Amino acid sequence: MASSTLLSGWNMLYKSWLSEVIPSEGQADAAYVASTFALCLTASILLYKLGKWATYKLTTLLIKKKNSKIAAALKANKLFSYLCYYLPLLVFKYNFILLSDDAKGPPKILGSLYQIAAVVLFVLIANAILNTIVDVNKRREARRSKPIRGLVQFAQIILYFLCLVFCVAIVTGKSPLTLLAGLGAASALIMLIFKDSITGLVAGAQLSFNHMLQIGDWISLPSYDVDGEIVDITLTSVKVRNWDKSVSTVPTYSLVVSDSVKNWRYMKESGVRRISRAIIIDVNSIRFCTPEMLARYKAINGVDKALKSAETADYSPPKGDPAQAELGGTTNLAVFRAYIYYYLSRKSGIRADLDLVVKQKEMSVSGLPLEIYCFANTTDTKPFETIQADVFDHLIAVAPAFDLKLFQAANSAGG
Repeated sequence: MASSTLLSGWNMLYKSWLSEVIPSEGQADAAYVASTFALCLTASILLYKLGKWATYKLTTLLIKKKNSKIAAALKANKLFSYLCYYLPLLVFKYNFILLSDDAKGPPKILGSLYQIAAVVLFVLIANAILNTIVDVNKRREARRSKPIRGLVQFAQIILYFLCLVFCVAIVTGKSPLTLLAGLGAASALIMLIFKDSITGLVAGAQLSFNHMLQIGDWISLPSYDVDGEIVDITLTSVKVRNWDKSVSTVPTYSLVVSDSVKNWRYMKESGVRRISRAIIIDVNSIRFCTPEMLARYKAINGVDKALKSAETADYSPPKGDPAQAELGGTTNLAVFRAYIYYYLSRKSGIRADLDLVVKQKEMSVSGLPLEIYCFANTTDTKPFETIQADVFDHLIAVAPAFDLKLFQAANSAGG
């Protein structure tokens, strides 16, 4: 009240002085409006510069002394700059009050512009706060698994929509509730026009609420030729950096509804990675073992222990006439399977306490697939591929020692 009384008193004195200096009433009124506006503009600029300088010094001090990530994020998103714009707005508000006291006050459009500027500025400040929340969430490792950018974008869309409604209401002079009621009647048409966008928004909200995908997850999506790590999740899309360093953007609707996504997150959390690969045995090289063959196999490092540790199969040579050995007894492939199991259970890099299986798959024209199923003790690609390559290098090299041939097309064609 005291400030309003002081301003009103100054206003009357200033108008009286102008009336004495400028005889013409019209010219005095014009000079009053022009000089008051110029003074208001000058004061606004000075206040804005002063406020910006003060906030800059304050945030810089906080960042240096407290190492405040929040202050740095607020500064990067220009929150303090937007707040400083309120100082000029307040100056103009009082200016409008002073000018409105005069019978020939300012046009009504100036008041509308002030209200629109205040609404837009409020939206910019709220948007800066929301962007700061996203930035701080990204920098904190404990919260990276809970991406909130999609939810923030949803809030921003609502904020922009309300801003538009209020601005239209200010210009037209109608109540915002009346405009919202009119938009509600046209909601069916809006949903038809923006069907794809609305579907994407709903899918993005579902991803965020249910934590189906997280930043840092390794996903595979063959239909989009995507295989890599998620770097960003928004309401309408998911950005993936593929292992070839390219970046793919996938619609969230496809991830939730239309396509199958393989998420490797739980594999990485378990600390192990599955090896499931087969070598193909030439069936013509599979035969029953004679005593001489068994003796030769047992001379291979680890075979004798592998046969002794086998519990279910009988790895003894056929009984009776050695010349009829092919009619019964164990096979060289069975001995090779026992050796593979023994080798894997003792190899560094293989988790012997998890599933470890050596199995035959259905025979094909190429031969008999012998699949090795086990788990490496790492999820990182480079060491995993090294362990897997070491295993199969060894098995391919040792197979001939068991009188087994591995299938390959060139040998088959020449056979």
